[in-house]
Amino acid sequence: MTEPNQRGERSDEEFSRRPRAPRTSREEKKQKKVPLFFRLCAWGALIVIFVAAGYYGTDEGLKLLDRKEMVNQKDVVSDTAQLQKLLDATSPDDSRLESRKSYDIFSLGTEGLVKGNMKILADTQEDEIAEAVKSVFSNSAEAWTSGIEARHLFRDGVSLYLDLPASFLTGLEGMSEERALLMITGIVRTLVQNFPPVNRVFFLIEGRWVPNVGTIKLSEPWGLGA
Repeated sequence: MTEPNQRGERSDEEFSRRPRAPRTSREEKKQKKVPLFFRLCAWGALIVIFVAAGYYGTDEGLKLLDRKEMVNQKDVVSDTAQLQKLLDATSPDDSRLESRKSYDIFSLGTEGLVKGNMKILADTQEDEIAEAVKSVFSNSAEAWTSGIEARHLFRDGVSLYLDLPASFLTGLEGMSEERALLMITGIVRTLVQNFPPVNRVFFLIEGRWVPNVGTIKLSEPWGLGA
């Protein structure tokens, strides 16, 4: 063992034998640092998690309040059908009626076509057409037309393709040819008169062409001059 010198100091040899703490170079520190790209990804993922959690929590909280009827939102609807019911329930002097469009509806009555009128407010014109077709059937004097609605419909320029359920074909087959023609004429007139530039209507049943209903050819285009 090395003795301290007269001044109580230890020799350089003694200090040189002591273990020294390892020193990390700047290059090693840079190598250990997480790349910026991965840090940004981590922060981004954390932000997304917080946003998603906040949105989900808020949505569930509002649903809970709605179920308990603690939040009353008057005149709030979630689809077109509810909107139509709301507007039908409004008084005639309600300002919301001004935004609705008025359409002439031609339905089959007991002695021929009967002209009616209805106001519709829908998201798209296709929805308005579907509502008009539904009204033609619902106001008909024929019992079998109750509940009939358009399955699909689409436009191609001046042509409108109307896809109806099989019950429409069955109903036509059970009618006289004169009343069947009046039924078809009422539908065509309602669509052509209210939704320009449509001037002809093609009828499909369950997505397929139907050549004949007796002597009536549904596969041919129908217009006001047909």
